[in-house]
Amino acid sequence: MVTTGTTAARRDTGQTWLAWVVLVAAVLEVVAPVVTANGPGSSPGDGSGPELLITPVGWAFSIWGVIYTLAIAQAIAVLVRGADAVPRRLQIDLVVLYLGGTVWIVLAGLDSSEATAGALLVMLLAAVDAVLTTSRAAIAPRWLAVLTGASVGLYAGWVTAAFFLNLSTALVDATSLEADGLGWQIVMVVIAVIALLAVLVATRGNVAYAAAGIWAMIGIAVTGSSDDTTEVLVAAVVAAVVLVVTTLALHVARRRSPDPAPAA
Repeated sequence: MVTTGTTAARRDTGQTWLAWVVLVAAVLEVVAPVVTANGPGSSPGDGSGPELLITPVGWAFSIWGVIYTLAIAQAIAVLVRGADAVPRRLQIDLVVLYLGGTVWIVLAGLDSSEATAGALLVMLLAAVDAVLTTSRAAIAPRWLAVLTGASVGLYAGWVTAAFFLNLSTALVDATSLEADGLGWQIVMVVIAVIALLAVLVATRGNVAYAAAGIWAMIGIAVTGSSDDTTEVLVAAVVAAVVLVVTTLALHVARRRSPDPAPAA
């Protein structure tokens, strides 16, 4: 009995310590753009590499402010409520995600699209695992489950879209693909939407995840409209509609077949 209690105490202590690391990593993401603002290269919010036909309109990147705010709020909430309220695996994912985000910001300031694509790949893997873990976890109380689902979902959805954009810029820099090439960029949008839909279905319709993907498609649609690129506009609008319809369908299906697992 003593051994079991000691083991449990150690586990709780480890989670609390890890929760502090999550908070510090979340704050680092906010500080990093300020530190690198006067450095060489592009603004981290703008990414790196050439402007593409599928680059979302500039104001779409303001979503980072919401993402960072929710990340810090969620980290603080876990510390207030108790670190054992969320899975340790989720905490590890968030540390990797937030530290990866900090590294991405630094690399973006150096105008290296290949390097930022690599950082975003690590972020994508951590973010997807985090949102899947969140969707399957029994997080309590309800307000913490909602906050965690919103924070992790929004971050994961935006990183999913951002990865394919950054990958596109890296391909332009590293290959003979042209920044104004329409066909291959439409294909990238399709691939990005397929990835978004796959994760969305796996989470049974995380609304925040869907919202981030839809926001990205709206940003691309505005760019297509501004550039008079009808194909980009249509592709982005169709993608946004598909994401909306899929999210609604998943929530209807979930209501018809109740699941004891908490919704994100």
